[in-house]
Amino acid sequence: MIFQALVRRQRYLLTLLAIALSIFYSLPVFADYSWSLFQSYRFPTETIIAERPASVTPKNRALSLFQQLDLTTQQQQQIKQIHLQYQQKIINQKQSITKLQQQLSDMMVGTEPIESLKAKNRQLSALRSKMESLHFDSMLAIREILTPQQRQKFRELVKNYATVK
Repeated sequence: MIFQALVRRQRYLLTLLAIALSIFYSLPVFADYSWSLFQSYRFPTETIIAERPASVTPKNRALSLFQQLDLTTQQQQQIKQIHLQYQQKIINQKQSITKLQQQLSDMMVGTEPIESLKAKNRQLSALRSKMESLHFDSMLAIREILTPQQRQKFRELVKNYATVK
């Protein structure tokens, strides 16, 4: 009876070790993937230009986009204002997501109950969803400023950018 209990205990510990090792070796993959999602996002006003030299700054890219869309000075100012309005919100959201990802990663290595891990993951999903909503809201706000012709031109620029990339 004692022998069986020891065998069960040993199996349990080996299982925990296997799970911990698999999590440990898979976390860098997930961390790189998640971080790449955030790094790849750009505001609609930033990098939607089909061909761009490496020396072009974000400010110059935005100015080039403004020229390609034939934006009025008033439209340019409104878009810059929207960009500034949403930029800090999105930065704050990214920081919150990074912090929560680190907490979840630490919890995965620890002995937290599965329900705690699932709850933390739900929080992380909610933050990501909120950030996506911020991105979408910024695009909607910019959309309201553009004329139908400018919207169509913007769509073409996005398609060209996607095919060149």
